[in-house]
Amino acid sequence: MAELTPMPPSRRQAYTAVNASSAPFWLAMIIAPRSRLTMRLMQAVTPLQVALGAAYDGFLASGVAESGKMVDFGNPDAVRAALTKPDFFLAGWTHYIAFDLFVGRWIWEDATSRGRAPRLALFLTWMAGPAGLSLYLVQRRLFGDAGPQ
Repeated sequence: MAELTPMPPSRRQAYTAVNASSAPFWLAMIIAPRSRLTMRLMQAVTPLQVALGAAYDGFLASGVAESGKMVDFGNPDAVRAALTKPDFFLAGWTHYIAFDLFVGRWIWEDATSRGRAPRLALFLTWMAGPAGLSLYLVQRRLFGDAGPQ
């Protein structure tokens, strides 16, 4: 496989911004799930979700403009090749960040409404998406409202 060229500085900055954008929300949900500050932060997360969606659209459009074609998502080799391009990679990474945060918010809302604080599930969702969601769904099924704190 060909060696990847380094990302341009502007795209590295975009990666850093996207990557760091959700950290305060994750930290609040995990460290202080029932605090007023966390409640206020989570009420304010929607604009970030919208911004991440717009960034995704922008990176995807830029990738299409640069390559001259849309990614053929039915072809795994085409997807792999596209992800080596900075804007398609950033679109994919932004997608991960946005959807993991959406799922984390749902876990947090569901858990706090049940009087629970699923810190491990939230941490795993932040770090490994589906692993945390799976853990939370299993805990929810096994323990219902009386689950582990």
